[in-house]
Amino acid sequence: MARLDFEEVVARYDKRLFNVMYGLTGDYHDALDLTEEAFIRAMKAYPRFRGEADPFTWLYRIALNVLKKRYRKNARRAELWREHREKDPSPSSETRTAEHAVIEEERAQVVRQAIAQLPTAFREAITLRYMDEMSYEEISTAAGCSIGTVKSRISRGKALLADLLGDKV
Repeated sequence: MARLDFEEVVARYDKRLFNVMYGLTGDYHDALDLTEEAFIRAMKAYPRFRGEADPFTWLYRIALNVLKKRYRKNARRAELWREHREKDPSPSSETRTAEHAVIEEERAQVVRQAIAQLPTAFREAITLRYMDEMSYEEISTAAGCSIGTVKSRISRGKALLADLLGDKV
């Protein structure tokens, strides 16, 4: 089988990949985002694609990895909110109303804005640990510093976040 140009791969499989992502997520906009991200990653990796597998199988694997990464991030964010709610209980999921969902989203926005205000080293450590769910060792390798430095940055970043947030959440 002759290797296709990447543009041909996109033209041939974009709708099919979107449909798979839509079926997995049940959300049109998430499916669009995931499909786009999968094609971006595929485009970067295409020079290394040997053509031994069917192009759609290869794309599907990339898309599935993108989806898993998104779910891991979202799961970690949900865990952080559960931890926060345990400290400041809100109504149970059975009684949660649209109003509570709006309040929760507003809180999330306040936290995101506070994280954005942190110095770069602290912001990166907090994001890698709590959003990307990286271990201290992985962060150490990515940041090029010791594990002790990573722990210190996370601790100091959390303290700064607490000061920035105060009573806002």
